[in-house]
Amino acid sequence: MRIAALGVGIAVMALAAPPARAHHSYAMYDGTVYRVFTGVIVRIVPNAAHFEMHFVPLNDARDALVRDDKGQPFVWVAQMESAAQAFKDGITRESFPQGTVFSMGIHPRRDGKPAGDRGMSGLFQCPKGSKPEPGKHCDSVAGNKTFGAGELPKEGAAPKS
Repeated sequence: MRIAALGVGIAVMALAAPPARAHHSYAMYDGTVYRVFTGVIVRIVPNAAHFEMHFVPLNDARDALVRDDKGQPFVWVAQMESAAQAFKDGITRESFPQGTVFSMGIHPRRDGKPAGDRGMSGLFQCPKGSKPEPGKHCDSVAGNKTFGAGELPKEGAAPKS
């Protein structure tokens, strides 16, 4: 009887406790600016804490991948919301297979590493087999698909409050 009462007491306390919202600092990202990318998916990493999209940007002419000084594709990592939220928004490995062309803005890392956080940017996918015109993004391509809420920010623009 005592053990059952103890079990019920623990269950009630657990249900009444506020959810844990511990999180790392956002200080590594420059939240005052966005860099807007149109790129090609290399890999999707659906971590529980943050969904990640690994991609190679397309050049402004939209006819080649951006490469590093050794000629290798220059891979960026976009950290996004939790995997659960990404799933709710329809963002999965299956909806973004390798080779998918997409556009979104990210708050870049302050240390200059090729990574950033999506923040509140919209995420737009070009239809399979298509890409935007030079200097444009997937939000301008007929038949694009939007994932989650948000618009594509202007390059360098401070986020809306």
